[in-house]
Amino acid sequence: MKKMLSVLLAGVLMLTVSGAVMAQEAGYVASKGGTKYHFATCSIGKKITADKLVKFAAPEDAVKAGYTPCKTCNPPPTSDAFVATKSGGKYHKQGCKMLGNTDADNKVYFKDAAAAEKAGYKPCGVCLKRDASK
Repeated sequence: MKKMLSVLLAGVLMLTVSGAVMAQEAGYVASKGGTKYHFATCSIGKKITADKLVKFAAPEDAVKAGYTPCKTCNPPPTSDAFVATKSGGKYHKQGCKMLGNTDADNKVYFKDAAAAEKAGYKPCGVCLKRDASK
């Protein structure tokens, strides 16, 4: 009985790990024949049926395939895109602690710093510190 329980537990653990790896590999999804790509966690992306599901590891892959970002979950256009909040005045590197738990619908992405600055945002003093010697 103990051995069966160990085997069962090992199987569940393997499924959990493989599911996490699959979710990590496909951080972005789209529908065959569609025009938008989504975070894999997007409510719209979750509705795509298995026969139409296209998975992407990076947003660049989705853009290369001809998809544009979903307006609901607002995924970034590139992995290194800068992000700002609609109500803030600073732009950040993705993952900056100053963004906290900002909702996806309150984020705006920019392909580069120049685009963020053109939109009126200033660099974050935490993640984008300027070289003090300049």
